[in-house]
Amino acid sequence: MIVILLRGRVEDILSPANLQVMAQLEEKVAQDSRFMSMLSPLTFIRPALGELNPGAGFSALGDPRVLQKLLYAPDGSLNPELSPVVPDPGHVLISLTPVGDLSEEEELQAIDEVEEFLSRNPFSDAEWLVSSDAELMQAISQGISRSMSLLLGLAIGVMLLILLLLFRVRWRFLSLLMVLIAVLWTFGLMGYFSIPLSMATMAVLPVLIGLGIDYSIQFHNRYQEELRKWNSVTEAIVHSMSSTSLAVGIALLATAIGFLTLLLSRVPMVRDFGTVLALGIFLSYLLALFLLNAILYRRDRALPLERLREKAKEASHRVERILGFIARGVLQHPIPILTLAVILALAGLFLDHRLPVVTDWEKLMPQDVPDLQEEREVREVMGYAGELRFMVEGENVLRPEILCWMQEYGEREIRLHPGLVGVSSPAELVAQAAGGVMPEDEALIRHVLTAAPAPLRQRLINEAGTTAIISFPVRHLPLEEVHALLEEMESGAKPPPGIRVSPVGTFVLGIRTMDAVVSTRIPTLVAGILGVFFALLLVYRSLYRAFFAVIPTVFVLGWSSAVMYFTGVPLNPMTVVLGAIIIGIGTEFNVLLLERYREERGKGLPPREAMLTASARLGRAIVTSGITTLGGFAVLLASNFAMIRDFGKVTVIDVFLCLTSAIVLLPILAVQFDERRLRASSSGGAKGKGLIEG
Repeated sequence: MIVILLRGRVEDILSPANLQVMAQLEEKVAQDSRFMSMLSPLTFIRPALGELNPGAGFSALGDPRVLQKLLYAPDGSLNPELSPVVPDPGHVLISLTPVGDLSEEEELQAIDEVEEFLSRNPFSDAEWLVSSDAELMQAISQGISRSMSLLLGLAIGVMLLILLLLFRVRWRFLSLLMVLIAVLWTFGLMGYFSIPLSMATMAVLPVLIGLGIDYSIQFHNRYQEELRKWNSVTEAIVHSMSSTSLAVGIALLATAIGFLTLLLSRVPMVRDFGTVLALGIFLSYLLALFLLNAILYRRDRALPLERLREKAKEASHRVERILGFIARGVLQHPIPILTLAVILALAGLFLDHRLPVVTDWEKLMPQDVPDLQEEREVREVMGYAGELRFMVEGENVLRPEILCWMQEYGEREIRLHPGLVGVSSPAELVAQAAGGVMPEDEALIRHVLTAAPAPLRQRLINEAGTTAIISFPVRHLPLEEVHALLEEMESGAKPPPGIRVSPVGTFVLGIRTMDAVVSTRIPTLVAGILGVFFALLLVYRSLYRAFFAVIPTVFVLGWSSAVMYFTGVPLNPMTVVLGAIIIGIGTEFNVLLLERYREERGKGLPPREAMLTASARLGRAIVTSGITTLGGFAVLLASNFAMIRDFGKVTVIDVFLCLTSAIVLLPILAVQFDERRLRASSSGGAKGKGLIEG
């Protein structure tokens, strides 16, 4: 619904000249197929003027006595019949009802045309504003877009600094260049595949940069390592690509499946988020595999090999020593670390269902947005925030028994639910015109409805009498409370036989959408974990390797819920997708480290030494990409949108937890398992080589 709010003395607003403007607007709306009806003071004044002064028209309102008689009851209060359009002595409301299948873009265009008409035909002695949910959502989208654009520049600067300090290799900024190209390609393909730019797809930017840069860092890091082993740049590039492409490809597969499980969501923008992320990381992998390695080869092939080796050795020595020290420490204290990890994960899983949920857009956006302030002003004047509308369908909904049921249903729901401020339905319209008593004759019912003002009738009943609307204005309540109210009202309808009742309208759609975003979170997480596990099982053909690649991520999911609970970060339309991001980042780190561990074990190293080597040499790339991702997400804390700040805060923590899980938890699990298998094998028990088998 589009609401025009007029401010001023109601006597001045309802002057003959202003009513003439309303009449012109009404004529314009009647000729516009995008609108169903317009409810304004004209709806009530025309019939009343016909009774008081037949043929006088709006000029009769120039007589103060006529206007007073229209506006006020004998006791001096405002005429209750005008309350839908004159809620108080200082405001007048005009409501435009768009047709049901109007898109958001079409509604915004219609609003612009209405505002343009009012600018060309101004009301005298009155201020006006136009408010609608479509304008508020547009303001949120535009605000997020501007915020993301500014934060993206800041994130790139932070990542450059981190690469400069931590990734001490030649051409260190190539990784960032690769992922920025991948971002451009991704958003270009979004247009090709007609994926809309929305709040969800804009949130892909920081996630994609954080995840996509990891593939380039992995290839670049391995190339630096191979330079110390081979006699030419060509051999180093070839062995780097052959040894890294499979491991990183498996990590890519696991991450993509984690994101694609978001397609199970009932919300299109969440599905788009998963699709665009999966597409983006695939492009990032291709660019890292081919373009980055091609640039490295072309740049380094003419340089002296000793110079390249010296640079590679200098770049890796300090970081490898630190990571080796950490790995050695955690492997010496496995039991306390595992115990603490299990306790924290179980605590998080227990607290997950107690996480606060914030789905009210007003609490998630800057409070000084003009559209939000206008929305609140209109809501305060109207006395309600939206309408729960129920469509009643049947062969003939104007039968007296059907209207009696509508009347009883409306009165019962208002008694049961203090959040409802009234009810509108054909039953209320007929009963009011008939003096409070429902007629028993259907012909009389149809006659009463035909005599009612057309805008009121069109909002509540179709011409054929097969579809009616029962509308309940609702006070401003948290969205989760409105959803519970909607569910209770729907289940309590119990219509007569042959009658169908279903909730309809944009307000109901918004409630159901936000509920779907939150309610599908746990099933999507479970599907993501299982999807990644079975995909790795097919690739590895080893239950143990698939299990150890996934189980540390399950721990992180529990830790993340505990962190959200104790830091007070709620579930909102952005933080609900964090589980998919955890699955993507965590599984990728685990797969890469596990593959490098298997490679070292395949060289004959015992489990502990193999893990120390893998953690030191691959850990530098994981830590660099992880900290780069942390820096990219950390800039989201500077956003003026609470939703984006919460997303940034928890993502920074989750990436850190994924790093911790890969560097601390996975080495303990893998080494403990392999050492037990080797001991059992040597004592004549289970045979095999543990995680390197298969």
